[in-house]
Amino acid sequence: MGQKKKVKLEDIAEKLGVSIVTVSNALKGKKGVSDEMREKITRTAQEMGYHSVQREKKTRDSHMIGAIVAERYVREFPSFYMEVYKNISQEAMKRGSLTMLEVASQEKENLEEKFSAFQDCEVKGVILIGEMKKGYIDAVRREYKNVPIVCVDYYDIYEDMDYIVTDGFGGMEQMTRLMIKEGIRDLAFVGTINATKNITDRYLGYCKALDRAGIEDAKYNIIPDRDSAGEVFDLNPQLPEKLPQGFVCNCDRTAFVVIRKLKERGIRVPEDISVVGFDDYPPDASGGRRLSTYQNDEQILARLSIHTMIHRIEGKKKPEGIHIVEGSVVLGESVKFRRRRQDV
Repeated sequence: MGQKKKVKLEDIAEKLGVSIVTVSNALKGKKGVSDEMREKITRTAQEMGYHSVQREKKTRDSHMIGAIVAERYVREFPSFYMEVYKNISQEAMKRGSLTMLEVASQEKENLEEKFSAFQDCEVKGVILIGEMKKGYIDAVRREYKNVPIVCVDYYDIYEDMDYIVTDGFGGMEQMTRLMIKEGIRDLAFVGTINATKNITDRYLGYCKALDRAGIEDAKYNIIPDRDSAGEVFDLNPQLPEKLPQGFVCNCDRTAFVVIRKLKERGIRVPEDISVVGFDDYPPDASGGRRLSTYQNDEQILARLSIHTMIHRIEGKKKPEGIHIVEGSVVLGESVKFRRRRQDV
């Protein structure tokens, strides 16, 4: 059997010989429709199986969803992960649900105190934003073993969780290829590659682009920008005396630090050296010139996260592994283009 055709306002109006506006006003309880006609329209709508979108929204269950982010990611303003959370909160409200944010301090993340989250409020699901310490994630899994967990911009091996991630590998490969296509082959990667899975993925994307171009030495030009714990509050990459033609930075914050340090040496970007970043966040922080970077779509990231979470809460789907949210290249003004490019 085929699917039953969805009944629309115009179907009801055609059957009763009235205007669509009259049907709409009657079903919404607005003035301008007689009681007799309102009753007739309502009865006909029920008989035909009409379901109003408003009614569906009102009857949709409301859920309290907990979100956790490490304090080290949100110490500075603006914060990419706080922007992600803001979008998640807005998407949840559109679906009739609410979110509660827990910022895990270093002590909490290291489990130096008894695990607790969300002030003992009952949550229907938990969203983890960004990579956190394994012990802390295990504690979350134990505490909330009976509710779904969705990870945003972080992935692991657990098969009972969903992972919604940005395209670190593919995005950084594109940014590196952008440099190579402009003849910039003497490159260095700026980032502590084992600090987070995201940075590791971006480094591997960098290497993939180098492999495709037959460039070997640049794989080993790695400049750490933080400690191995992934601390982002005090990024401090140490640039070498002999500088490469271009720096491929694991994130925009690091790229801005690199640009500042180059300027302190009297080196111009991009006239002398090119720099690319990743995230397109924070915006407009490169001294008046638009950074060449890879733009993540925080809204799609949030929308997919909430869509996945609510479906899991309502039992409509099981965890499906990793979902990659692709972004787009921002050409910017920090790469020395041989000619102004219109594509990548």
